[in-house]
Formats: sequence, C-alpha cells, structure tokens
Amino acid sequence: MYIFWDNSNIHISGYNSVLPKKEPIVNPKLFRTNFKNLLKLVCNNNKVDDVFLAGSVPPDTDAVWNYLRSINIKPHILTKTAHGTEQESVDILLQNKMLECAAICMPSTSELALLTGDGAINEFGSGFLNTLKLVKEKFNWDISVYAWGETCNRHLREYAEINGKFVDLENYYFNITFIQRDKFYSDNFTRPSTPL
Repeated sequence: MYIFWDNSNIHISGYNSVLPKKEPIVNPKLFRTNFKNLLKLVCNNNKVDDVFLAGSVPPDTDAVWNYLRSINIKPHILTKTAHGTEQESVDILLQNKMLECAAICMPSTSELALLTGDGAINEFGSGFLNTLKLVKEKFNWDISVYAWGETCNRHLREYAEINGKFVDLENYYFNITFIQRDKFYSDNFTRPSTPL
C-alpha cells in the first residue's frame, strides 16, 4: 500500500467545515489532527510500502513518527516554504509521486490510498482526480480516497465510490481529531469517542 496525504486539504477542510458542525462551541484555532490515528485508519493493518505527506506536517514530538518507525516507514515530506505558505507545486509533486510509484511497481499491482478532498483541475489540465484515474485504469491499482464528505470534490468522490473505495472521515471525526486544551476546554469540555 502506498499512501499519499494532502495534509493541508484534510486539516483546513476539517476545521472550516466539519468542526463547526460537530463541535460548534470549539475555537477553530484549537482544532488539531490526530496524525497517528488517521494513519492507522488508512493502514487498516495492511503492509505499507511508502508514505508521501504534503503540506503542514506534524511536529517531531507527534506520535505519528513513532508509529511510522514501528512499521518501518520513513515518510517523504513535502513541506511549506520558509514564508509559511504552501509551495504551488506540492500538489503536482504528490501527483507525480503517485504515477512514479505505479510505474516503478509495474507489472505488479498495489493499493493507493489518497487523503485529499481536492479533485479540481489545475492550470495544467491535471489534478488528483485525473492522476487517480491513470493509476486505476492504466496500472490496475486498487484505489481508496479518504476525505471529509462535507467538502470532498463530488467527481473525486463518485469516481472512488464506483471504482474503489471512498471513506468519509466524518464517521471517524472524534478519533482522528483532537482539541488542543486550554483552561476553558480542560475544565468544561469532553468529547465522545468512537472506535477506529
């Protein structure tokens, strides 16, 4: 299994659209992704060959790094620029890695798990949806898309539902996110939990 993770898309969509619905009293600035639990959800006890993570990355102290080391994976990190803005080419680099992995593995097939809700076509006439189609149709890989149902591009979602698997992250919201504690939330706030 190869995992391609557009973290900025997952995180921003989570706090802009899902957080207000699930936890309307929470300050969006305190919304965080539980990277380890999200990765465990995607892995689902399958062997992971590689992880490509783009966008804002978890801090070095996050449990995700220990989890990755425990399954013998060192992820490829495509980070923000020094100015704090995401490189324009991050999505394109992630898409190129998707095609590169599929081409290198030929004639073997594998599984591609894509974490993004972005199915838009870019200025070059490409995008995650087109790349996912190539991997599925030309290389015969199994595909799955993990995204917030609320914000996922409908064409990306429909393609995954018909040709592979679509996982709505809203069903796992309380396991794959957390609220950074401050005085108010520590004293007055509890969250439900659902099993992964």
